[in-house]
Amino acid sequence: MSKEIATERTHLLQDDDTSTRSNNEGDDNPTTLASVNSISVPLRVKIIVLCILLTELCERLTYYSISANLVLFANTHLGFTNPQAASLNFIFTGTGYAIPIFSGFIADSFIGQFNTIYGSCLIYIIGSVALVLVAAPYNLPFSVTGQTIFYIGGLAFIAVGTGGIKSNVSPFGADQLKDSDPILIQRFFSWFYFFINMGSLVSFTAVAYVQQNVSFFYGYMIPAISMALAIIIFISARNFYEIRTPRGSLLIDAARITWQSIKIKVCGKVSTADKQRIYSIFDYAKKENGGSFESSLVEKIKPLGHVIPVFILIILYWTVYFQMQTTWFIQGESMNLMLGNFKLPAAALSSFDTISVLIFIPIMDYGVYPLIRKIFGRSPTQLQRIGTGMVFAALAMLSAGILEKFRLMDVHENPLPQIVAGSTFNASANISVLAQVPQFALIGLSEVFTSITGLEYAYSQAPGELKGLIMGLFLLTSGLGSYLGSLVIVIVNAITHNPKVPNSSWIPKNINDGHLDYYCYFLAVFMFANFIVYVLMTTLWYKNDRQSENHEEIVRPVYEPTAPDLADVHPHNSNV
Repeated sequence: MSKEIATERTHLLQDDDTSTRSNNEGDDNPTTLASVNSISVPLRVKIIVLCILLTELCERLTYYSISANLVLFANTHLGFTNPQAASLNFIFTGTGYAIPIFSGFIADSFIGQFNTIYGSCLIYIIGSVALVLVAAPYNLPFSVTGQTIFYIGGLAFIAVGTGGIKSNVSPFGADQLKDSDPILIQRFFSWFYFFINMGSLVSFTAVAYVQQNVSFFYGYMIPAISMALAIIIFISARNFYEIRTPRGSLLIDAARITWQSIKIKVCGKVSTADKQRIYSIFDYAKKENGGSFESSLVEKIKPLGHVIPVFILIILYWTVYFQMQTTWFIQGESMNLMLGNFKLPAAALSSFDTISVLIFIPIMDYGVYPLIRKIFGRSPTQLQRIGTGMVFAALAMLSAGILEKFRLMDVHENPLPQIVAGSTFNASANISVLAQVPQFALIGLSEVFTSITGLEYAYSQAPGELKGLIMGLFLLTSGLGSYLGSLVIVIVNAITHNPKVPNSSWIPKNINDGHLDYYCYFLAVFMFANFIVYVLMTTLWYKNDRQSENHEEIVRPVYEPTAPDLADVHPHNSNV
């Protein structure tokens, strides 16, 4: 514990100089755990960070309480088939993750992050209350079709609300630490993800149990109350927040620079001398290279050239990830839910993903990463961690496919009529729903690598004017992955359906008559192929990218990840 903090280091979050931040990330003298524990954090910062983390916990509890049993509610209360219910869940999730690209732009350009978060919370609470009314235990004055429309309308409000919060709350929280030691940012994101999963754990266990075994009315009232609590907690620290004035978004400039760069490159109107100054496709738009944009503006846009290729290849990861709440849920409700005399909620198995994340975060931060650094002299890079998560995601789908093969054999030999939320499902008598634990644990481990690192990667690449946009783009990958999941189900069923053969579709109305195992194998192969493309792209694309030290930002992590309690961390800047 005798190592000192490197004397020369610029802040990770310096908004107005991307290249300076990049050089910092490539620093060969990372902060040590001893040096971090030797500095102090003002009480004000601890309080406001805690408020932001608690706000996120309550918001995530609300969101997951609604999405956890969305398929079940659509099946049992609205008359949806399994493919329809899964598609509704995919579309709801996808919309919630697509909205951040717009809310990030609004926050950066017009009303700021605080106002965007607060306004989104108000929209969120309207949708939450709408779901309580649909599930109310009395005869509603409209038909099932009317209830369906009202329910989908409530989901739309929730999707807009959660989308408005998503792209802004994590950078808003990190901005509260912008003058602190950079390692605190990594700790913030680790704890931010920890609180997300605490909300998820409560949702997939306690709330899911209430919804399945007591009433959806009370099961939807809990998340509505949680959202109201989130608003109260968030605004309670309003006078203490560091609120950044909207500095405008580079979204329009980014689109114009990208278009001009592509046009000039395709037309080939660049001299040999100018080509020697081309290190990135965006350099074509610089005035000195025949474009019409100042060099300083182009340099601010360049991070997009790094993140977009990576983000595109993360899309399929989210398609696999969201199987937890769709096809894996459908699989789970057709397995034996009894644990002794206690009936497990079908959605409860998602809690094993959460538990897996909560277990593996400290294991990776305190054990694996420091050990790797000690042995090899460096920690895994951000891109390496993201790719590792893709492999675990493929293994999760392979595990789900193998389990489904044996479940189908058992359900035909030993069918068990099982009542779930008032509806009867034929389940496999001899295979407990706990057999899903390995696939949920694997997807949780993948989350630690791909999702957490992706969030950190997106934030670390963003200059001040692009923070909301790049965070929005990262969240958009989740939305596109969810939309892709809905599309894949439609395409797979269309291809596998044979009108001459009954129940030929892989995912029919009753999955006991289908081949969900083939679908899981297909996604496992697709995910592994995506990983191969990712490895080739990150190896060749970034190897040939010669734009000065900015390359170091991509291939080297900032510091060793750690995740101790923020209360035990003390930054050196007392003005935070």
